[in-house]
Amino acid sequence: MSRLYEMCNDIDSTDVLRNKEGLTVIERERLVKNMKRAGIISGGSRKNHRGRAGKAAGWIAAAAVLALVVVPNVSAEAAYAMEQIPILGSVIKAVTIREYQYESERFSAEIEEVQLEQSGEAEDAKTDESIAAINESIEEMTNRLIARFEEQVELGESYGGIYVDHKVVTDTDTWFTLQMNVCEVAGSGTQYQYYYHIDKTTGEIAGLKNLFKEGADYITPISENIIRQMWDEMAEDDSKFYWVDPEGEIGFHFEAIKEDQNFYLNDAGQIVICFDEYEVAPGYMGLVEFVVEDEAVAAIRK
Repeated sequence: MSRLYEMCNDIDSTDVLRNKEGLTVIERERLVKNMKRAGIISGGSRKNHRGRAGKAAGWIAAAAVLALVVVPNVSAEAAYAMEQIPILGSVIKAVTIREYQYESERFSAEIEEVQLEQSGEAEDAKTDESIAAINESIEEMTNRLIARFEEQVELGESYGGIYVDHKVVTDTDTWFTLQMNVCEVAGSGTQYQYYYHIDKTTGEIAGLKNLFKEGADYITPISENIIRQMWDEMAEDDSKFYWVDPEGEIGFHFEAIKEDQNFYLNDAGQIVICFDEYEVAPGYMGLVEFVVEDEAVAAIRK
């Protein structure tokens, strides 16, 4: 419901209060019916024994129902705003369908294979297509990692291990992101990630470019912002080190993000750029992330 409250915040609350008494009998009956269906009010005369948390939840739900019923009657602008809200957006969930485990004196593996599923009243064919494509990619990746590990075990050299799990890092009315975490050990270890995004407004698989206006150069401002953050972090903390110095001894340095750079959206809707181990820093830095400052991309964000 976060998007609902964001949109409603743009509507003058005094207009809502001024017009709430203007409901017709039919509209009032509809409101009461919806509140009863949602469990906000009871149909009988028995006292409600819910605790404070339940009462608070009830009032919040009541406010949401009131907004859905009253606000469209306030003004044409409010009605249009409500039409833009995907109230019954598709629900996408990640389900573990296979667990591969192996344990010996020198080798170990724990791999989760996940599959996306769509449910809810707003299911659509395009989202199903995107989910099918992502599931196929995850299955191929999982099989490849297992095959590589089993080959390692068969050779019997050194020590080895692989660990794969997942996390839904973004799930809003308009956007979904699944993060797959991989750690491979073969003498030394390396960590990297896969990200899968679905734009719920279109049902399509999305990437970083989909967050920006058509044809906008998003690579330059994001890269410049991250490089500045890297220098700032190194100035503040001697233990941090990034490969950003053109005069450095390693022979190369980070200049710009990739067109399909790993990323996700945090709770504030900000873009978080993700780098795998060794991608922009020495191995001891591990996986590193940078929150792109809003002002760096405000002019080109959709």
